[in-house]
Amino acid sequence: MLRVGEWKTVKIGDMTAVGYVSNIVQSGFYGYRVELTKVIWIMDGKYLFKKPSPGIFTEEQLEPIGDFWDKQRDRETLVDLALLTGDKQWFEELTGGKLKWHTVEQ
Repeated sequence: MLRVGEWKTVKIGDMTAVGYVSNIVQSGFYGYRVELTKVIWIMDGKYLFKKPSPGIFTEEQLEPIGDFWDKQRDRETLVDLALLTGDKQWFEELTGGKLKWHTVEQ
């Protein structure tokens, strides 16, 4: 079962979106719809960071993120992403609590 806050990927056309589960809603008697807030788009191996945007998917459409974050070596980019998504805990983990928390204006 999915949990709010989990990171997932989803194929949308010829692109892959990376995002976090922001809501799970019962749909019908047995089904669920998952709101995935997309923050990164990947196409041809290039990353495009966008303003977070929610999308509705089935659980079957979502894929595990695997070692995606482990492959990202640019800590500054991850810190920016933590700020963009408003994830204070992740921000503090990335910075060791050494930087002051501030939010990104959208």
